[in-house]
Amino acid sequence: MKPRKALLPFALASLAGCGTGNALTTHTYDGGSPLASGAAAGYGVPAVAVAAVEPALDGSIQPAAYQEEPSVDEGRDRPVTADPFSPERPSDELAEEAANEARDTGPSDAGDGADPLAAPVPLPVDVPVDGVLPDDHPPGGLTLAEIEAAALSANPTLSGAAAAVDKARGIYTQVGLYPNPTVGYTSEEIGEGGSAGQHGVFASQTFVTADKLKLNRAVESWEVERLRWRTEAQRLRVVNGVRRQYYVALGAQRRLELAEELVDLAEEGVAAAEQLFEAGEVARPDVLQVEIQLGEVNIVRRDAELEFEGAWQRLMALAGMPSRPVGRLDGELEGPVAEHDFDALFAELLAASPELAAARARVSRARTAICRQQAQPVPNVQTQAAVTYGFGGDEPIGGVQVGLPLPVFNDNRGNVAAAVADLHRATADLRRLELDLRARLADALRDYRRAANRVARYTEDVLPAARENLALTEEGYRQGEFDIVRVFTARRSFFEANLARVAALADARTSEVAVDGLLLVDALGEIPDAGGENLQGVGLRDLALGGQ
Repeated sequence: MKPRKALLPFALASLAGCGTGNALTTHTYDGGSPLASGAAAGYGVPAVAVAAVEPALDGSIQPAAYQEEPSVDEGRDRPVTADPFSPERPSDELAEEAANEARDTGPSDAGDGADPLAAPVPLPVDVPVDGVLPDDHPPGGLTLAEIEAAALSANPTLSGAAAAVDKARGIYTQVGLYPNPTVGYTSEEIGEGGSAGQHGVFASQTFVTADKLKLNRAVESWEVERLRWRTEAQRLRVVNGVRRQYYVALGAQRRLELAEELVDLAEEGVAAAEQLFEAGEVARPDVLQVEIQLGEVNIVRRDAELEFEGAWQRLMALAGMPSRPVGRLDGELEGPVAEHDFDALFAELLAASPELAAARARVSRARTAICRQQAQPVPNVQTQAAVTYGFGGDEPIGGVQVGLPLPVFNDNRGNVAAAVADLHRATADLRRLELDLRARLADALRDYRRAANRVARYTEDVLPAARENLALTEEGYRQGEFDIVRVFTARRSFFEANLARVAALADARTSEVAVDGLLLVDALGEIPDAGGENLQGVGLRDLALGGQ
C-alpha cells in the first residue's frame, strides 16, 4: 500500500503556496462598464499579478519570481486545449497546478478598507417604472436613439444585473471579515467552604490561519468580475434587442403605409368600375371582381395594422415604456448591405464577447477555489485568557488556553476533489460556449445573407419588372387594350413585391444587429444572480471559521 502523506506538512505546503506575502491582489474597478477598463481593447478578463510557484526539494511549494500574466490581446486568442485539464491527469497534480496559477488573485489584506470591491454596497432605489420619454414628445416619430436611451434607463434587467453585482460585492466583503472576539463573565468554587467563590472575566479569540480569509475574497473577487461581465452582456442585449425590435416595427409601419396606399387605389378602382358599369362599358362580374380585390386589400391593411400595433407594444416593453400609446417611428430601412466574412467575425467574437469573458472569470474562480480548499486543513488557533478574583482578599488568578483542531481524520480531501471537478466543469463550459457562439454566428450570418439576397433580387429584378408591367398595363388600359381588372391585378403585384422587399429589408436589419452585436439580443432575459438565494459565497466564511 502506498504510504499516506503526513497531513500537517501537506497543509503547511498549501499555506506556503497559496497565501504567503502580500502578493494577493484584486481587480481594480473605475465604477463604469467593464468595457471602459484597461482591458477594453480586448473585452477580456483584466490581467492580474500572479506569483509562479515551484516545488522545492522537500516537497513543499515555494514562491518563485513574480511575473505578469499575458495581456488581453496576447492571451485572448490562445486556444484552450484538452491537455491541461484532461481527466487522465491525477487530481492532486491538477489541484497543485491550479493552486500555483491562481493563488494570488485575491485582495492584499482581508481587512483593507481601501479595497475597491469592499466599498459600501448601495441599495437600488428609485428604479424607474417607465421610460425617459415624456408623453408630450415633440411632433414626429420616435427615433432609435431616443428609444435606446429610454431602454438603458428603464429596462429592469439592467438595474437587476447591477444589483447582482452589488450583492456579489457584499458577499466579497463578508467572506473576508475577521471573526469577532468573545468576552464574558466566569465564576467557580461558589459555596465551597462557605465562600463566595472566585469571579472574573474572560476573552477569547479565533486566529484564522493559512490566509483563508484572503483566499475567500480571492475566490469571490472572480465572482464579482464574472457578474460585471454578465451585466455588460445584458446591457448589449438590451441595446441590440431594442434595435432588432425597432427595425421589426419600422418594417411593419412601412408595410401598413403601403397597404393604406393600395386601399386608396382599390377604392378609386371600385368607384371607376361602377361608373363604367353604369355607362355599359363593363359587365357586372368585372365590378364584383374589383370589389373582391378591395375586400382582400382591406384584410391586408388590417393585418398590417395589427402587426404594427403588436410590434410597437413589444418595442415599448423592451424599452421599459409599456404604457406608451401607439405612435410613429422615425427612421429608414434602406441602407447598404455589407458583406461579412465568417472567420473574421468569429475572431472578433472570441476577442470581444462578454459572455466568454464571464466564462473565463468562472474558470479563474474555480482555479482559485482549489487553492482555497487546499488551505482549509491548516487548523485555526483558538485562544482564551481569563482573570478571576476571590472575595477573601486572594491575589487575582490568571489563566490562558490555546488550542487547535488536529486534521487527523478530516483533511478536506472531498472538498479539494470537488473543487478540481468544478474546474473541469468550468473549463468544459468555456469550450461549450465557444462552440455555441460559433453555431449561433453561423445561423445569424445565414439569416443575414438570405435576407440580403432577397433585398438584392427584389431591388434589381422583381420590382423593376413589376413596375414596368404596371406602367404597360395602365397604358394599355388607357388605349382600351386591357380591362380595369387587369390594371388592379398589376397594381397588386407591384404592391406585393414592395411588401416583400420591405420584409426582406427588415429581416436584413434585424439579422445585421445580431451579427454586429456579438449575438446578444434578448433584452428581457433572466437577471444574473450572485450566489443564489442562500448566499452560497458566505459558506466560505463559515468554512474558514469552523476549523474543519
